[in-house]
Amino acid sequence: MEKFKSGFVSIIGRTNVGKSTLINSLVGEKVAITANKCQTTRTAIRAIINRENAQIIFVDTPGIHKPKTKLGNTMLETAWTTIPNCDVVIFLIDATSRKNWNRRQNNT
Repeated sequence: MEKFKSGFVSIIGRTNVGKSTLINSLVGEKVAITANKCQTTRTAIRAIINRENAQIIFVDTPGIHKPKTKLGNTMLETAWTTIPNCDVVIFLIDATSRKNWNRRQNNT
């Protein structure tokens, strides 16, 4: 039998880029709320995938944004503090955003 492996994967990104949707898709169940409203995820949410010889714990985080309130500061701190506690970090961007494409075209 192979050695059992386990690890944490944190998903980081701006608000509304699809972090919770990705988590739900990977796990195959709705474990994280999804909405068009920004900053729906306010705490770190953990979702687990179990395999015969492995376990992956995904951490859905609040979106990275410029906070304007104490709640916003707390949510941002929650997102950043998941990074040192994880084995892998996925930085998710919205590839369909015009803002991202305009920046890319200006840098080339």
